[in-house]
Amino acid sequence: MSRIDFVTGAPEKYAHLVEALATVATRTRAAVEGHREAELRREPSGGGWSPHHALAHMALFAQRNGVFIHQMGTMTDPDRIAFDEEAETQALLGMNPAALLDLIEAEIGGTVAFLSVTPDASWGRPGRIGGARRSLRQQVASHGNHMAEHIEQIAAALAASK
Repeated sequence: MSRIDFVTGAPEKYAHLVEALATVATRTRAAVEGHREAELRREPSGGGWSPHHALAHMALFAQRNGVFIHQMGTMTDPDRIAFDEEAETQALLGMNPAALLDLIEAEIGGTVAFLSVTPDASWGRPGRIGGARRSLRQQVASHGNHMAEHIEQIAAALAASK
């Protein structure tokens, strides 16, 4: 049986998922620390996204998944609202990397604050992305994993550019 911290209401059973998400901003900042904006905007020689593009993508998904996670925790069987990933990422590319990091931190922070008071019983609540059904637990785990993959992508691109 899972336990809830009766002071905060935080789910102890899913604390590891919340913690993984809570460290995204810190891990992202650590990955880009000491690199100039020009380095972050440089496209990898082998193709793929620049670290700046990955940051814009992360900021977009922090926003969109944050909204969806909140909907899953408060609504009955919501569908994630469709969006134009490419166009919205392109719009965010106009921001400088520091602003993108701040946006990621704010969006992830809001999601973590919401999840930290979400009781265990709500973590099975369903929602749909593109017709595929998943639980709140699955969505939070997927969101954390997605962010972790991009942090690794950023670190690898910056290491390869040295």
